[in-house]
Amino acid sequence: MNIDKRESRFMSSPIRQFFLKYYEFLIFKKLLKKNNIDLTNKVILDAGCGPGYSSELIIKEFKPKELFAFDIMQEEVELARQRRLPMNIFVGDITDIQLPSESFDAVFIFCVLHHIPEWRRAIKEINRVLKPGGVFAVEEPDKVTLDRSEHYLKIYHPKESRFEWPEFIKGLKGSGFHIAVSRKIYLGCIKSFICIKSVRTNDH
Repeated sequence: MNIDKRESRFMSSPIRQFFLKYYEFLIFKKLLKKNNIDLTNKVILDAGCGPGYSSELIIKEFKPKELFAFDIMQEEVELARQRRLPMNIFVGDITDIQLPSESFDAVFIFCVLHHIPEWRRAIKEINRVLKPGGVFAVEEPDKVTLDRSEHYLKIYHPKESRFEWPEFIKGLKGSGFHIAVSRKIYLGCIKSFICIKSVRTNDH
């Protein structure tokens, strides 16, 4: 996964931490509360954790029974480790998560999938590691936003990883998720989703 150097610096900046804490994470909290979802003392995965600030917010808010976090970039994982948080952190690939199936109550993703050409495969992996009825909280920008980012800011993302909302929603549903609620943020540039993994039922 190649990330633009300016975007990489922004990911670790105080500005990014400010908006993550006081806007994006609060949106997730409100959407979870709206759907009567309590993640306190649950087993949670922070997929694509970057420098670990999102993991820190998850720990402070939900006091998880256990938190796992990973990122594909070694340098980001090292930054996260420096926070000395009570979590299991490792270098990992979101399209091939080296964790057991049905082992998590919730998975969080903060703007990661638009870097992944195989984003559909990543969603399927998230579904695999979630328990039936588990929660998938994900936020992403759409193709229009990324096209404008490239045109005006010269920040590049792979063409294959740029999706329109109907395409992304189709990918979620096709992977076995029900969308409980969604909300556009940042003037519609990014959309936050709370999804639930379908519970298997017996035909008998």
